[in-house]
Amino acid sequence: MYEEKNISFYLNKLSIEEIERYLILNDNNLFERLSARLNIHEYSKKLYKNALHFTLYKYDSLIGFSPCYFNDKVTGKAYISALIIRKNYQGLGLEEKLLGYIKTYAKHNNYNEINVSFHCKNIQSIKFYEDNFFVKSAQNSDVCTFKFHQDNN
Repeated sequence: MYEEKNISFYLNKLSIEEIERYLILNDNNLFERLSARLNIHEYSKKLYKNALHFTLYKYDSLIGFSPCYFNDKVTGKAYISALIIRKNYQGLGLEEKLLGYIKTYAKHNNYNEINVSFHCKNIQSIKFYEDNFFVKSAQNSDVCTFKFHQDNN
């Protein structure tokens, strides 16, 4: 497990430029490159406008970013758009830590379901989310959706 010294969590608002820079920096480390399927600048603008930004920093360096949509208060459903940890910090427990912050936020704000979608061949993500009490809820072509219910944990 990773020593949490000098690692800080923030729920903050990154600028469009910060989001775009982080996504580009980590694009080659993703199972399916974002740049191959969307315009990163436009996506960054959408995330800036509509998502909450769950972040991890080591000192002043952004090492983890998870933009999430908590927009549907009627049904209590939230959506993780991405959960990206910089390559040299992956596998150290920071993914679980960031997801834990998201789950806690959801619970404290009366969201009982968290959804996430990704490529069905992304075995690493499937294992990660299943290990964190998400269950597969849908599959559309190559995209699988997993969901977490607060009462399942």
